[in-house]
Amino acid sequence: MQKRLTTTWQLTKKTFQKFIDDNPLDYAAIIGFYTIFSLPAVLIITIRIAGAAFGQEAVRGEVVKQVGGIVGRSSATQVQSIIENASQSEASTIGTVVGVLVMAFSATTVFVALQDSLNAMWKVKAKVEKGFMKLVIGRLLSLALVVSFGFLLLVSLSVDVVLGLVYDYLRQELSGVAVYLVTIGNILVSIAIATVIFAAIFKVLPDARIRWANVWVGAVVTAILFTLGKYILNIYFQHDPLADTYGAAGSLVLILVWVYYTSIIFLLGAEFTQVYSEAHDRGVEPTDTAVKVEKQEIEQDQDTGQVEVKRKSGLN
Repeated sequence: MQKRLTTTWQLTKKTFQKFIDDNPLDYAAIIGFYTIFSLPAVLIITIRIAGAAFGQEAVRGEVVKQVGGIVGRSSATQVQSIIENASQSEASTIGTVVGVLVMAFSATTVFVALQDSLNAMWKVKAKVEKGFMKLVIGRLLSLALVVSFGFLLLVSLSVDVVLGLVYDYLRQELSGVAVYLVTIGNILVSIAIATVIFAAIFKVLPDARIRWANVWVGAVVTAILFTLGKYILNIYFQHDPLADTYGAAGSLVLILVWVYYTSIIFLLGAEFTQVYSEAHDRGVEPTDTAVKVEKQEIEQDQDTGQVEVKRKSGLN
């Protein structure tokens, strides 16, 4: 028991040390910036996939409800307007095709930002000669992840329906206990779905090779941190006058702040995944189309021109 606690502490300590050293705030800001531009396309694609089973209006309502539960009613209304405006189309056939291509490209932009951030934090980089092909493959994989999000939303809504039926039954049979059981069930389902999403991102997006066993551990930890962060941010937004401070743009600012903070949580989980992998395996290695990156800080003597390496990072 003592050894396990010591190991956990060492993993946690090293995770935060490397996390601070990797400038996560910059990457979180980049992810947040691209998310705003990708948001309409991602929402439309996921809603249309899940809407095939539950209906467009029902899925839209659920998405708006989920957003409202996190960042407030005003931001949820803003998201609803984004969805409605992006859904309206009176274009010709050619315009429709172009619109679909633009939407697909826009939807993958945020995942490319995630890929670049993970590559930087995991110290890998695509080879220059493979750059164009990696760009094409990366976009296709990102689009596949967007589609997967639609199916995961479909699963999430299906589970919500089942939990609702269970809740109605337990409310009659067990009274107040049902509320706690369903709440716990919702939390566990949220963690499970988030785990699958993070596992897919860690395994597919970066130009890195990492064992599934390590991916799942990192994904579970990231999902737990993400779920806790979601509830903490919800409390924060309810008591912070941020939306009022920015006036008409307040709703959009809340969404941007939420994405920024959750991106930090995601990157912290990614850092833990790398540290855990290094502690239990070979660590994170580049794929065949990528190379390991090593950063060095050097000092050069102005008189002799001699170079002295002061600090290394990347290969630990």
